[in-house]
Amino acid sequence: MKSPNDVVIVSAVRTPLCRAKKGGLSHLPPSSLLSAALRGCLDRVGSSGGGGTFPAKDVQDICVGNCLSPASGTTALRMAQLQAGIPDTVPFHTLNRQCSSGLQAVAHIANAIASKQITIGIGAGVESMSTYPMNSIPPPDVNWDEMKHCTEAMDCLTPMGVTSENVVQEYGLKRTDLDAFAAQSHYKAHQAQKLGKFNNEIVPIGSVTKDDGISPSTT
Repeated sequence: MKSPNDVVIVSAVRTPLCRAKKGGLSHLPPSSLLSAALRGCLDRVGSSGGGGTFPAKDVQDICVGNCLSPASGTTALRMAQLQAGIPDTVPFHTLNRQCSSGLQAVAHIANAIASKQITIGIGAGVESMSTYPMNSIPPPDVNWDEMKHCTEAMDCLTPMGVTSENVVQEYGLKRTDLDAFAAQSHYKAHQAQKLGKFNNEIVPIGSVTKDDGISPSTT
């Protein structure tokens, strides 16, 4: 910290990253994942277990990024906050900025601290492709007779698979290069996992203590 006014992160944790539908956490809804992460976050700054130095009630706002949950998702995540031991006096809200929702939530809290609206907050993100897969999202509720005449508006419906192909074409990316990059990424992740590089950031859930999506044999 260079200045007393600097915004600092004092606790950064996550649940294990597991495969959709068949991973170790596929049976849990987003609320369970969030509750575990919130408890883990507060544990790192001594808020639980009695005699801690930081009471959960001192958190002044919580923002959670999420984009796949249904309309009731915000209520479920608020319930996760309460289950994690953070009282109802602490405000809670969610935001949706698609794939960068969690990052935007952290930025939102950081900006609130920087502008002196709050002094302590939690920015988080949660998603479960097992509970709410992308193919389960209903189409937007719009007037299609009007919307179909706006090409840019209709482009909002472009699937991620088509988007990736467009990126490949625009930047001249080669399949062999992308495969090599992916294999190297799995190799690095496996090496980091073996060396325990992820241990301090992972909050175990039950018997699941590490990421299960890493494929060290990928070639």
